[in-house]
Amino acid sequence: MKKIILIAFLLATFQSYSQEIKSYTWDEKPNFKEIPKEYQNQPAVVLLDKRWIHTRVGGYAYATFGMNHFAIKINKAEEINKYNKIKAQDNGYVRDVRDFHARVIKPSGEIKVLPQDKIITTEENNVKSIVFEGVEAGDILEYYFIIKENPMSYGVEVFQKEIPVLFAEFTHTQEGVKFETFASSEFKGSFVNNKSILTAVNIPPYKEEPSARNLKNLVKLIYMVSTSNMDIYKWSYFLPQYLSKPSFQYFKKNQAREFIQNLNIPATASTDEKLIKIDEYIKSNFDFVGKGETAQKVTNLNNGKQKLSAGDVFDLYGFTLKELKIPYKIVVGMSRFDGDINDDKFVVPLNHEFMYYIPETQKFLSPYEKYLCYGYPMYEVQGSNGRTYNPANKEHYVLTFPIAPADFTVNETQSTVSLSGDLDTAVIEKIYSNTGYEGQLYRNWIKYIKENKEEKDLVDFIKKRIFGDELDLKIANYTFENQDFKYNYTNTPYIVKVKAEAKESLTENAGNLVLVNLGKLIGKQSNLYQEAERLWDVDLNYTKTYKHKIIFKIPDGYEVESYKDLEIDKKMSGDETKNCYFKSFVRVEGNQLIVEVFEIYQSINYPKDSYQEYRNVLNASADFTKASVVLKLKK
Repeated sequence: MKKIILIAFLLATFQSYSQEIKSYTWDEKPNFKEIPKEYQNQPAVVLLDKRWIHTRVGGYAYATFGMNHFAIKINKAEEINKYNKIKAQDNGYVRDVRDFHARVIKPSGEIKVLPQDKIITTEENNVKSIVFEGVEAGDILEYYFIIKENPMSYGVEVFQKEIPVLFAEFTHTQEGVKFETFASSEFKGSFVNNKSILTAVNIPPYKEEPSARNLKNLVKLIYMVSTSNMDIYKWSYFLPQYLSKPSFQYFKKNQAREFIQNLNIPATASTDEKLIKIDEYIKSNFDFVGKGETAQKVTNLNNGKQKLSAGDVFDLYGFTLKELKIPYKIVVGMSRFDGDINDDKFVVPLNHEFMYYIPETQKFLSPYEKYLCYGYPMYEVQGSNGRTYNPANKEHYVLTFPIAPADFTVNETQSTVSLSGDLDTAVIEKIYSNTGYEGQLYRNWIKYIKENKEEKDLVDFIKKRIFGDELDLKIANYTFENQDFKYNYTNTPYIVKVKAEAKESLTENAGNLVLVNLGKLIGKQSNLYQEAERLWDVDLNYTKTYKHKIIFKIPDGYEVESYKDLEIDKKMSGDETKNCYFKSFVRVEGNQLIVEVFEIYQSINYPKDSYQEYRNVLNASADFTKASVVLKLKK
């Protein structure tokens, strides 16, 4: 009898959850929060953003119900078209729209409910949508819809927008599942009538800033749904279960063993030598199966270029390490721009990065990064923490990813410039050299362009990357050096040599003087002229060094009047090993003006407290591109 009563109670509870969300409706006369003074001049303000997800799994119940209730006040007429078109969809997998209502609330308090015949269904993807018509500045647009779809096992709900949000709410209820949330610190939790509710108030407008952890900084909520009592995503379960034994889908273990034998790795080779040979062969000969393609069974892993699934490539590395008895750990990290890895479990909605770590050499193998060789980890994880698993002793560790020094990634140019007799045309011979992360990225990018694009695309790439887009250039010829993947292991520079002509792009007459804008020759530079205030720390992709040399042949009959604009010296104070600086030197040697530029960023993070100093250094490079040498006729 007790069991029967309990089952009846649970069924009634489940039914009430489903009925409650399906019966959701708005208040007949809404009462929104008053807009704070600091937001009254905003072009629009979100008054309400409520979301409710109810998931039920078990027996004949297999569905997710979602409710979105949204209200926005339009303060400026030019914002109307940005917010008056609504689609009833969530996560892109809508099966059934249960309810859809929309209304306009006028400044006078008058409420105009949009008729149901205004709701249309798009032919392309069968989504119901509505357009608010006749909207004026000062109106409040309010709508809610309820949808039914296949259960989603996870989701990311972003609440922060480019305009303020006065009240945000996320509710979840569930039947037969475990529902976990990971919310930004702005959310406060409560439990009301068997519903879990998280709320946040006065979320400020989101400001996109250069070199900021943009996704990580958003006010958002992540959720995961699971049906098992066992927490399969805990690192202690997830890593041994899914990563301890390499397995293959499109070839067999005996083929993998033949592959290793055919690499002919000497038994006397060092661990570094073994891993370089393995990594170079796989990176040079295997591509991932692309979107829309189907992986094919492999008969011989050593027969040259072929495509494999990403999982098979990853497992091939692990199997090879195991066969060669090279101790390794599996490492899981996350891009520091997306967030911090969870200490306890694998949070499914977030992108995680999987690598192999070799304790003996303290280096990384990155199977999923086509451009990156054995050595440093991918730049996105530098300085962050990762989780490791040692298949040999089944132990777990926390690992902090190393940061490559500034002399690892070096961008170096040498430009030799001469002017035509009428000073209108400049002939430029430029050597463009890259090491480190940028050298590896360039090798991969240009290889891809050569194999998949036309020559004009390659020329456009060279123009933009090497010269920027402020010169009217004609490329005469270009060559590449050190193109093979093997040069990544010795950090040998990837070199592009270009000869080009720039017409009427460098010179300007100023009375009896001629200005030659040599600063443009270092290429286009980013700047922070407009971004005087900073909300977030500056987070760079990687530490790096720039070295530029410009050799300018002074035209016959002219001499240098001034080059002071080309001399710039900006330096950040503080720790000499982590600061950044920009410094240029100029000298005249015979008929040549020689300019040398040194710019270095020795940290991947600059706190917002030191932003102004960082900004001065970064802007110095942009200032340099405007600098000219002044010539005058000899007497």
